[in-house]
Amino acid sequence: MYKKIVVFLLLSLFTGVIYAQLDKLRAAYIFTTQQDKLNLDSARILINEASVFPETMNDAQTWYFRGFIYKELFKRKQAASREAKNAEEAFKSCRKSIELDSTADNKANNVQIIKSLSALSNNTFGETLDTINYPKALECLALQKKLVKFLKPAASMDSIEVNYEGIMGSYFQMIYEKNPKKNTKFINLAEEAYNKVLILEPKNISANYNMGIIYYNQAVSLIMNKLDYDFDLATLNDIQDEALSWFKKSLPYMEKAYQLNPRRKETLIGLSGIYYSLHENDKSQQFQKLSQDMDGQIEKKDNQKEIDKGNH
Repeated sequence: MYKKIVVFLLLSLFTGVIYAQLDKLRAAYIFTTQQDKLNLDSARILINEASVFPETMNDAQTWYFRGFIYKELFKRKQAASREAKNAEEAFKSCRKSIELDSTADNKANNVQIIKSLSALSNNTFGETLDTINYPKALECLALQKKLVKFLKPAASMDSIEVNYEGIMGSYFQMIYEKNPKKNTKFINLAEEAYNKVLILEPKNISANYNMGIIYYNQAVSLIMNKLDYDFDLATLNDIQDEALSWFKKSLPYMEKAYQLNPRRKETLIGLSGIYYSLHENDKSQQFQKLSQDMDGQIEKKDNQKEIDKGNH
């Protein structure tokens, strides 16, 4: 492909202003093939000038080359330092090139750049999903949706979003649970992510269960954090009422998770605890018994396996 670009540039050189603009394309190519980042920045300047010059702005090769340069600008930095705007410019340029020349070869070359952008964006998402760089992960998520929609127009964007939002929700929830006092904001981010999942997929078991756990833990934390203080009766009643409101908020999500998967022990334990806190002892004992029965069945299966091993 690089040889093809060089041939194109050499064949296209004319005199005067046109020559100067096309020569910038050739210089941009030379800069880009070298590994020095300063040269890559110089290539960006040159290709941007060529992309607005009347004699080169409507040429598919100009935009292909611009896409390549901006993809490299995005790629050649560490994940936390990558600028999503460079990837956006690369994507925009490749689409422009395809619009100007939809032949199989040109489309394939541009699609290859877009595929590279998708891989880079996905990797950056994973590498920046932490307490400091998570805004970068959110940027890459937004970018990835656009790239996948282009590369796989028949794919369900809802399922793609459910997958990524679920990953973010789980990660933010984990960060919060490691240090609830320090990482308070991350529980809100987790809640936001799970809500997005449930809007698109109301029967998502993990999102329902995790939303229930978020509110359940909010109630428990509220109670535990206040035990070390002496409060008057009115204040204690207020704390209790607030805790009850969290348990009530947790209940429909936990019930939904149970309906979707009655065999998950953690859900049974959660429901037993919620109903106990809501003073519905019969229901609490019901789910406690289901949990205990499940333990008994597991133990029975394990014993049978040991017996079977002994018979061989």
